[in-house]
Amino acid sequence: MKNFKVIAFIFVLVLSSIGFAVAADLSIESDSQTFKMEENKAKFEGNVRVKMDDIKANSPRADVTIDPKTKQLSEATMYDNPYVVQVKQAKTNEIKANILKMSLLKKTIKGIGNTQTTVTESGQMKPTVIITADEQEYDTNTKTLTAKGNVIIYYKDVETYSDTAVANLNQNGDLQKITLTGNGRLKQKDSVITANKFIYDAVKEVAYALGSAHSDVDMDGTRINVWSSRQEYYKKTNIIQASEKVHVTYKDYDAVGPKATVYPDPKTNKPNEIVFIGRSTITEQMRSIEADRIKMFINPKNFFAEGNVKTVIRNIQNNKKGSGF
Repeated sequence: MKNFKVIAFIFVLVLSSIGFAVAADLSIESDSQTFKMEENKAKFEGNVRVKMDDIKANSPRADVTIDPKTKQLSEATMYDNPYVVQVKQAKTNEIKANILKMSLLKKTIKGIGNTQTTVTESGQMKPTVIITADEQEYDTNTKTLTAKGNVIIYYKDVETYSDTAVANLNQNGDLQKITLTGNGRLKQKDSVITANKFIYDAVKEVAYALGSAHSDVDMDGTRINVWSSRQEYYKKTNIIQASEKVHVTYKDYDAVGPKATVYPDPKTNKPNEIVFIGRSTITEQMRSIEADRIKMFINPKNFFAEGNVKTVIRNIQNNKKGSGF
């Protein structure tokens, strides 16, 4: 679940870097330029170079649409795998796409087809962040970055996958919320979290996994699996809450219940105590125990049950037949 913090940092890097002032002057250089004022269009051919503030873009060719009322350049469309680079605050930000559209009136920049955004820290050879998608668009009016289609985010050893990713910022450019929708999956080393939808609230520092949530976490070589309709992660306390049809498996433990909370060990900060609240059942080998409250401990492996406890031992009839009674 700590992966949500990483995702938030990714979008802070990207959005703070591409939140440019689109009202600035725009200069375009190329080998040839053709203006068709009656069509409100201009064509640029050969080594097209676009500059706006600290943003530089290159492409073999580009079209520019002119607003018929204001006679201002309204949108520049760059073709044939354009390349955009920006150096800002010790970071180099690059955008690649099959087609790139820069709108001055709508105040947006949009990449279409095989889009890739990378952020590289000063002095580093490899990018810190890589975002790929079928298309990406940043709206400076609403302070929103939207990536659609096969969205993949890489940050160090963290990978996220989703159909759509949307990040919302405030007027100061600070991240407020990020949402991953459709086939969401977060992977870090040998741990994977999946859900229909992920939401990270950067203000409250709370992450939500909604709809068919499943955490498959490596615990010193042993898998802990948590299934539920909803899971919440609280960054400040490192606590995970799972609710609605909770199912947890660990070694020969198999526990189900309406709600469970995972608490970290105070020394290692790794998941160590799982508390089921509400009528819950834990099964271990030949016995099942039902209770109002169940505590599972990972290390050392143990559990406690309290409140209307009921124990069922299976296969008693088979044991009786074998003893001759």
